Amino acid sequence: MFTLTKDILIKEVEIYTLKIPLNKPIKMAGIVVDSAENLFVKIISQNDTYGWGEASSAPTMTGEFSHGMFSAALFLKNFLINKNLTSLNDLDILKKSPLYENKGTKSAFEIALLDLMSKENNIPLFQLFASQSKRHSIPIIKMVAGKTISEELDDFKKALDEGFTKFKIKVGSNDAKTDLNRCSSISKIGHDKCFFSADANEGFSHEDAAEFAKKAKDAGISFFEQPIKASEKNMITEITALSSVPTCSDEGVHSINDVIEIGENSITSGLSLKTIKLGGAYEAYKCGEKANELGLNINLSGKVAETSIASFAISHVAQAITQANWDLSITNQYLVEDPVTKNLKISNGQINFENTVGLGTELDISKASKFIQQSS
Repeated sequence: MFTLTKDILIKEVEIYTLKIPLNKPIKMAGIVVDSAENLFVKIISQNDTYGWGEASSAPTMTGEFSHGMFSAALFLKNFLINKNLTSLNDLDILKKSPLYENKGTKSAFEIALLDLMSKENNIPLFQLFASQSKRHSIPIIKMVAGKTISEELDDFKKALDEGFTKFKIKVGSNDAKTDLNRCSSISKIGHDKCFFSADANEGFSHEDAAEFAKKAKDAGISFFEQPIKASEKNMITEITALSSVPTCSDEGVHSINDVIEIGENSITSGLSLKTIKLGGAYEAYKCGEKANELGLNINLSGKVAETSIASFAISHVAQAITQANWDLSITNQYLVEDPVTKNLKISNGQINFENTVGLGTELDISKASKFIQQSS
């Protein structure tokens, strides 16, 4: 663990919520998402150094709406001002606050504190976790989640031309047969050079999940994510046992204890790790290292959709973590505008890591102003 060279006293906290439209609606099990409603936090030290953090509202995943996140952030703001940070362990101050759960909100604060800590120490954020980057680049996953198969095929072909080779097909809004046919139609076009996963977001019935799992490999799928409700662990274990491809937990991963339970009981074969579910980037890193110890496959992911602030944060986890063999999903690519000072850019279907001090970007208030819903 990195040792901070100096203490950090928190002087002020600024809070914003933004609503940013997506380039086009994304259809997933049970919902259609057409905009991102996200919390942004700026934490300022006594030296006037500052760090930025972001978290997406995701009521079906964390139970948090943006207005509630804003209220929770006001509580944490008052709790943190004049607190002194002496080491990375002091991030536990967020867990120890009187605020129960609200992991998305805490994630925005944790990322802002990490950005602040790394800036105060003149290092890239990932070096708070690991002394050296584990990789120079990582493939980026492109979602396939249109309203019609024709739209999805057009989007898929365009993404192929842009260099993407990793794809996640959203399933669970239809019956298993329809979704298997969708997956087959898409995967057969790029079967010789692409890697496909399918994500049901808890949307399938037991019967459809079992049918999809049995036939997923023939449909060109390489792993099957969150087939049914995360709470139905025994049934997920059964689906994992009969599945033709590895299975993945997403909505079922909210703590390192969940990681341990999934690994030790073979509930699924891998995990999708998101900062908003776990309470931040450092928590995602620690869960990833534990998952690696347990032999689980790892996908790192942003929530639809986040700006480059949260996208840079999960990319720093990707640099530090031992393995992320199911790649990285960053979601700033789905926003109509990414209102930051420096965009995290995807080139030829991957991101190439650059040297940064801190996170690598911040909210550009002049660009963001038209999207701001609340501020304090």
